[in-house]
Amino acid sequence: MRLTRVYSPEPLASGNHLKLSKDLSHYLANVIRLKAGDAVALFNAVYGEFHGVISDVKKNVLTVTLGEQQRTALLPDQQAMRLELGLGLSKGDRMDYGVQKSVELGVTLITPVNCEYGDVRFKQASRIKNKLRHWRRIAVSAAEQCGRLDVPTVAEPLDLADWLEQQSAETRLCFDPRGAERLGDTPLANSIALLIGPEGGLSAAEIELSVEAAFVPTTLGPRVLRTETAPVAALAVIQHCLGH
Repeated sequence: MRLTRVYSPEPLASGNHLKLSKDLSHYLANVIRLKAGDAVALFNAVYGEFHGVISDVKKNVLTVTLGEQQRTALLPDQQAMRLELGLGLSKGDRMDYGVQKSVELGVTLITPVNCEYGDVRFKQASRIKNKLRHWRRIAVSAAEQCGRLDVPTVAEPLDLADWLEQQSAETRLCFDPRGAERLGDTPLANSIALLIGPEGGLSAAEIELSVEAAFVPTTLGPRVLRTETAPVAALAVIQHCLGH
């Protein structure tokens, strides 16, 4: 049976008896039906990964007794690579898929971006809060599944101009089927910012705005990819070029 692997932000150390959060306890006990005596793995980027055993279940709170450390914490040089993604806001499953697969492919930070051709607009703060909670849960789940120690940040949505203004990455790429540069031919630094538009793509004005912010219009080939497919293709090529 596959060992259940879950993210926990608390300090982790061998011998600790760690009470899990209410939400995590509910997931383990009621969704995947774990019980006292079952093995789990807990991880985070600061303390690494530990195998443990559920030692107590009381009032919907699970206690895990941690055993040996299986993986050490991420070292500074392992965190040096920065892959930031500005992803045009899109509907429902498309955005969910983009977030999930970007986490699996090593992105560091995801920012949903309001674009001219996007069909999604959040006018109520409560809707933004709910969506962020949803996307962040997807990011945690993807990190658990793919074996990462760190969980990428999903930032609050920004207008494109605001997102561009705050970029400091050495390599800056905006993806457009008409781009003159081909991904794979472009030199890549240790900090990379990617801009991918929504369902309708980036407008000519948005491409121009990104160029003014030192982004290079870059193509992924002759085919027009969907907004949820483009980050998968782009990140896979980047990871290959970087030897990851």
